[in-house]
Amino acid sequence: MRWLLALLVVANLFTYALFQGWLSPWIRGDREPQRLVEQRNPDRLRVVPPERLGPPQPTRSPTASNGASSRPAPTPLPAPPASSNAAPGPASSLAPGVSSAPTLTEATPPATAPPPAGACVAFAAVDEPRASRLADALESAGARVESTRVEQAASYLVYVPAPATPADAQRRLAALRRAGQADVYVMQDGPQRLGIAVGLFRSEETARALIARLESAGETGLRIAPRGAVTPRVRLQARWPDAAGASAAATIASRFDATPRECD
Repeated sequence: MRWLLALLVVANLFTYALFQGWLSPWIRGDREPQRLVEQRNPDRLRVVPPERLGPPQPTRSPTASNGASSRPAPTPLPAPPASSNAAPGPASSLAPGVSSAPTLTEATPPATAPPPAGACVAFAAVDEPRASRLADALESAGARVESTRVEQAASYLVYVPAPATPADAQRRLAALRRAGQADVYVMQDGPQRLGIAVGLFRSEETARALIARLESAGETGLRIAPRGAVTPRVRLQARWPDAAGASAAATIASRFDATPRECD
């Protein structure tokens, strides 16, 4: 019994010391004197009226506080009111989920006008010194000159290959004379033996002009054969940006004894 009595005495002493605050350095108590001592700036404490505290905040469950973010949800902006006078657009007939964005189309560039064709004049082949002077004169007149080196024979023979029989040769001679070519004959020697000579010319251009005239009259099968020594020549072509600049071509060609013609 003595030990029980001693235990009760100790418990009473402990309880008394606890209520008196003697054990506060080791055991924190809820007594009013101790709480006031431990307050910071107690003179600044003010009693706030309940109406200034605002409405009470809703309590959140632990489950919601753990899974949801602490940031408030953004408030959605109200949609602008639809105008009653606006005409319904084509997007109103689209099915749900179909985008009504306009389709971009590539702009077609404007068509440009083709450049002017200009004018081109060709000249019969001449010797190199004359070709150089002719080219200078043409360039002074505003032309762009192109030169081509060729080999030119002393003369050019227009002929018809030897017919199969002498009777065919006579019939061909008569046809050529009716076409206006009187100086025709049958050659008796040379590479074109038994062929019909139609004409002998100094330039190939003149020989080709005769062939073109006879073909228009119905005579076909004519050939050109160079004869004599072959010498180097230069053939020129002059190009102007417009037809007005090419009007001086004939005058310039006459100064250098060069026959003008159309370009090929």
